[in-house]
Amino acid sequence: MKITNENRELIVKIAKLFIDSPYQFWGNGSLPWEWTDCSRFTQNILENVWINIERSSAQQGAQFLESWYLYEDLWKAKVWDLIFFKKTYESENEITHVGIYIGNNKMIHAGTPNVAITTLDSYWKSHFKGVGAIECFDSFDKNLAETNFVKLSGNEVETQDNNLYTLKAVNAVIAVLTSTWWDLPEKYQELSASYAKSLREEYSDARKLEKNQEKKVYQSLVDFLSYAYKYAWEDEQKKYWELASYLREKFKLK
Repeated sequence: MKITNENRELIVKIAKLFIDSPYQFWGNGSLPWEWTDCSRFTQNILENVWINIERSSAQQGAQFLESWYLYEDLWKAKVWDLIFFKKTYESENEITHVGIYIGNNKMIHAGTPNVAITTLDSYWKSHFKGVGAIECFDSFDKNLAETNFVKLSGNEVETQDNNLYTLKAVNAVIAVLTSTWWDLPEKYQELSASYAKSLREEYSDARKLEKNQEKKVYQSLVDFLSYAYKYAWEDEQKKYWELASYLREKFKLK
């Protein structure tokens, strides 16, 4: 289906549902509040409208370049075109970042610390590489896009993988309490204990992780924090983010 202005606005509406989702390099989440990086974010949003692009920002840029739809003029950008940037960090690839143009000199993109709307200021313009015009794709599915928008903005997605994520959450806090408690700073022990108590009361059949699986324990806890983030009050979200960052750095987690 031809990508019209109406279709472009629908894609932006889907993208905005992911605002504040946490950023992680090579994060591979597909739902709001799951960890994502810049190129997984653009790939994921396009998948929701039946457009398939490659995984990394460099690969995505190459797709548009090969189809002659990568323009080196920022003023040619239309709403929901991809914007590529070069050398935003040390890499063997020239293109290292990608965002979605939403008009008025702004883009929505996944960057540290989360998915956000950003003005294309002097920094971004100094790293600008090109505009990937999505009109090169003809596989846009409006019905699928509308269906996925409803799913992502409602309760259906929330329970899609509920058993998997809930089990990870329960296992994580129980494991921290029973086998790796002493590795956490004191202020985090209290936070984990409160959730351990409530989760164990609700899920009495939760299994414990083996004591020798320390790294898996903490990866599970990071998964839990990502899952619980969307249910927390704003003042608690900062605690989740700090704890996840601490664990990632200490145990070299994803």
